[in-house]
Amino acid sequence: MTFHLMGGDRRQAMLARYITEKGFPATLSYHKEDTPPAWDADILILPLPASKDGHTLHAPLAQKTIPLREIYRRFEGKRIFGGMLPAGAPANATDYYQAEEVLIANADATAEGALALAIAQTPFMLAGSPALVLGGGRIGRLLAAKLTALHAKVTVAARRQETIAEARALGCDARLYEDIPYHRFRLIFNTVPHEVLTEARLQQLPHDALLIELASAPGGFDAALAAEMGLPVCYAPGLPGKYSPETAATILGDYILKEMERNG
Repeated sequence: MTFHLMGGDRRQAMLARYITEKGFPATLSYHKEDTPPAWDADILILPLPASKDGHTLHAPLAQKTIPLREIYRRFEGKRIFGGMLPAGAPANATDYYQAEEVLIANADATAEGALALAIAQTPFMLAGSPALVLGGGRIGRLLAAKLTALHAKVTVAARRQETIAEARALGCDARLYEDIPYHRFRLIFNTVPHEVLTEARLQQLPHDALLIELASAPGGFDAALAAEMGLPVCYAPGLPGKYSPETAATILGDYILKEMERNG
């Protein structure tokens, strides 16, 4: 059984190495080196995300890319794995980013990366500092817990009372979006993929409040408007691939190999 991996960031290279260490031949293309694809491989692994535009392979380290439809055609009838597969993926493709164990582990790595980014980008200690987490989903919950462990003064903004109750059980302050005292926070993490920081809320923030965007597009606030206001913004997609690629690769490798074992 041979594996071929295409595109992606450092996670893909480390995933190829992980699979090889588990005893399966694995090759890589559309990565840093200009290596031709191994079309005869038994199993294909696409990156996370598989595509940024819905049509071509996500290959940020490669000099060129390739249409997904060509990849699907070449691997017709074979097993394909990919993350956040766009519409039109064939029936033989499995989206590993739909698996709950992958989502939770990736959220944990994202939360840790967000802390590293915040520490690097702020002139103050997290301990004792007010920090606002927008959203109480997987990433929001894990991030709030990690911030609390570092003794930050964490507030979680959410729209549902059960999410607020969960955050309070973790030892955080938690409120509805309309009840947040935005003027108190110089550090804000957004995990919500739709606008929650309206213009009125952005205007309440301190002039040097750091906004860390962890959500997928369109994100939790109007980036152009925030820039006009002079607010510093950190866009932080793919944090696991940047801060913990080895762990991220192990997460994906474990899932894929177990899935192959379950399905023969």
